[in-house]
Amino acid sequence: MTSIEFAKKIRLTALEMAYTAKSSHVGGILSVADIVAVLYHDIARYNVHNPRDEERDRIVLSKGHCCAAVYAALAGCGFFPSDELKTFGQNGSRFSCHISHKVPGVELSSGSLGHGAAVACGMALNGKRKHKDYRVFAILGDGECNEGSIWEMVMFAGQNHLDNFTVVIDANKMQAMGNTRDIMDLEPVAEMVFAQQKTGKINPADVPPLLQFFSL
Repeated sequence: MTSIEFAKKIRLTALEMAYTAKSSHVGGILSVADIVAVLYHDIARYNVHNPRDEERDRIVLSKGHCCAAVYAALAGCGFFPSDELKTFGQNGSRFSCHISHKVPGVELSSGSLGHGAAVACGMALNGKRKHKDYRVFAILGDGECNEGSIWEMVMFAGQNHLDNFTVVIDANKMQAMGNTRDIMDLEPVAEMVFAQQKTGKINPADVPPLLQFFSL
């Protein structure tokens, strides 16, 4: 299976999950699928038999409301049986509608926007100080970049030269109450948010550029 095929599988599985649970955030789930697929299929280092392996790469979904895409990817990678996803969004299920660290392979429970990105930055700092070679990837939404904690994270990462830390913004141009340009216009988002960092702008559907970007 290629990462393109994996992304299609993630989308289909996540749509089924959202439909069964009568859940929402379908647009954000679909837009992040390629990013999630490339990270888990081609880039990140992890151990499905030992999800807390100290040498693993860390993937943090800061836009935690789009967790169905990550849950689907983790099931596809073998962290747990895919049948468990049928309980998504149900009372008593560990597969909550905002991402939960109770699920094997999930690093952090998130949902309060800006929170996950800041914690991921701290994970990267910890790795540098302990001389570990793991990488940390944080997946943000463009609407999430309205949060002040995102800007604090950017400044902190630059100040501490966190070259083991990669932030990717799923810029789908939509947020809860409408178009991002109408609520808090951040275009061009990469240049605005990461003016002093190495950045790239990629069409999410273009898997080869994603592979190249994450391999930098």
